[in-house]
Amino acid sequence: MAIPTKLLLEIVTPDRSIVREEVDEVVVPGADGELGVLPGHTPLLATLKVGELWYRQGTTKHTLAVAFGFVEVLPERVTVLASVAERPEDID
Repeated sequence: MAIPTKLLLEIVTPDRSIVREEVDEVVVPGADGELGVLPGHTPLLATLKVGELWYRQGTTKHTLAVAFGFVEVLPERVTVLASVAERPEDID
């Protein structure tokens, strides 16, 4: 089995889906510290804390504020189930 070259990132809150995109890298604020994920990462499940999540598509870096929830990491997918997730332009 070949190592994937991209990750499918899904960020979901109880209200709506925030992100569903192919990305190159994701960094998530885990309860035990920041968790960096690249394609082919070992599967894991972790809890989120309040903090900044960022992801990279090529050379473009995107950020979101997230609070509480869970992250599931698979070799080709990262799913974030957060109580709160907002893009910087949506924060008032």
